[in-house]
Amino acid sequence: MYSWYLDVVSEGWGGVISDNYSTVFPISSNTKLGLKQFNQALFTREFDIIGDKFSFEDIMPLLKKQFKRIHFRSSTQLNIDYVQRVHQFIELNESFSVNYSTNAKRLIKKSNKNYSYQVVNCIDDLIELVEVNVAHKIKEFTPENISKLKALMNSAFANGKGEAIAVYDKEEIVAAGFFLKDKSKVTYLKGASTDEAKKNGAMFGLMNFAFSNYAENYSTFDFGGSNIESVANFYKKFGAKDKIYYEYTINTLPLWFKLLKKLKR
Repeated sequence: MYSWYLDVVSEGWGGVISDNYSTVFPISSNTKLGLKQFNQALFTREFDIIGDKFSFEDIMPLLKKQFKRIHFRSSTQLNIDYVQRVHQFIELNESFSVNYSTNAKRLIKKSNKNYSYQVVNCIDDLIELVEVNVAHKIKEFTPENISKLKALMNSAFANGKGEAIAVYDKEEIVAAGFFLKDKSKVTYLKGASTDEAKKNGAMFGLMNFAFSNYAENYSTFDFGGSNIESVANFYKKFGAKDKIYYEYTINTLPLWFKLLKKLKR
């Protein structure tokens, strides 16, 4: 997790760091009614310890002392209550397309017949596609969060870690996706298409183009994950596999705060 990324998506962030800075655990925090909370940051899937100088068992007492509420996701299974989640990925080897479903192959062919694809350095059209075609379906896509998404994409561009791919119907952009590049992995951040383009397989064509575009320099394509069955099924039509991660919530909030939260619902 990069500092420029956390600067955008977190209200405030810090970390647990070893003496020689060789091991780090990032923390995204905020304060509500004077109570400090550690929450998984927007547009992040999980927080993990980077390095081996300490473990979750070492730092958990510190976190419980510092925060009244702890909510984060991690690929590490801890000996506390958790909710199991999954995300999807594929290996970008020479034969990635052999795992495509018959339906995926058909829709890629249909998309390739109707549309063209291009790597672009502007996200305005993608943000507009999200606002018009996606925002009303997903409660997290508030105007404030869409502004953060735009800022995150621009920051990724500025740091050489982001790339957008657009799908064109002649000169009109009908679908687009944004991808984060890091070492050997590419991660799909967000994408959207018009309803008509979706019917014509534009998102299938977009993903296939992305795989081909990144296969030479990257070994893994991370879909960002979804516990929404329909979205996960879309990814699995490309042969995506599930990878498990874990969600933890530790609540030590005082009773008056819990009651206040219930009253606000």
